[in-house]
Amino acid sequence: MAQQHEPLPSALPARSHLTRDERGFTLAEVVVALLVCTVGLVGMAQMLAVTLRMQQLGRNSTSAVRMAQDKMDELSSMSFTTGLSVQCGGSLTADVANYNDVPVLNGQAQQYRRRWIVQAGPDNDPQLRQVTVRVIPQVVHRTTGAQIDLVSVIRGAGVAVCP
Repeated sequence: MAQQHEPLPSALPARSHLTRDERGFTLAEVVVALLVCTVGLVGMAQMLAVTLRMQQLGRNSTSAVRMAQDKMDELSSMSFTTGLSVQCGGSLTADVANYNDVPVLNGQAQQYRRRWIVQAGPDNDPQLRQVTVRVIPQVVHRTTGAQIDLVSVIRGAGVAVCP
């Protein structure tokens, strides 16, 4: 005698017993959800690009300020009577001999040019000079920023009056 097996109960209720809420998502709902996710991901990708650009701009601006400060330190250590670079003169808009250079870091020329101008110090004190150092990016790009100006008064060794 062969045994008859009862059919196993289905894990899902019969289709006729499903209500509208139990059927799952409609195609329209899935498309709207995908559209919302896509808009959010595109927005995040754009923010990532802006963040990276701003980080690079900050790094380059910090490097330019450091280069200006290095030149200011170098000029402040020179004698007013013998140092050609701290004699009154120079230009911030054109290259003048002894008043411009290209910074070198670890033996490699940087993508910036430095220019400086030396003027008489406050009250025409012969031991003081007002120095303005300008750092100009040689390649203009949205991550290099604009030129940086650093102005300071330095006290030098020796006494020399600016004309």
